[in-house]
Amino acid sequence: KAWNALDWELYLHFNRTFWQKVEEYGRLRMRNDVLALQQKRQRLVDLCLQGSRPVEASQIQDKNIKPFQYGRAQIMGYNLNPNLDNSSRAKCLRMIMPELQYKDLLDAKLFPLTSMGKGLQTS
Repeated sequence: KAWNALDWELYLHFNRTFWQKVEEYGRLRMRNDVLALQQKRQRLVDLCLQGSRPVEASQIQDKNIKPFQYGRAQIMGYNLNPNLDNSSRAKCLRMIMPELQYKDLLDAKLFPLTSMGKGLQTS
């Protein structure tokens, strides 16, 4: 709190605003929506991932989806289920893609003439 008072004030503001919105929306309705979201997420994990937990970058089989490692932090990632059809693979890949590769994908879609040959293509 002390080292970054502005961040703390922003957090307090948005936390308070969030809970006001939850009250307006209804706690029970929100609880049900959160449960539905958790169930959908679990179905995607079961479909998309080989294993259900993140793995260290050294254990990621597809070099195109290894997260960038910098400094002491160990950025983890996921292995895709190898038995996915092309459509499911593209959808699952977008959900687990590390931020730098995702940025390249967005660049290629937004600026196709300037980013040709960069990044991953997911159809």
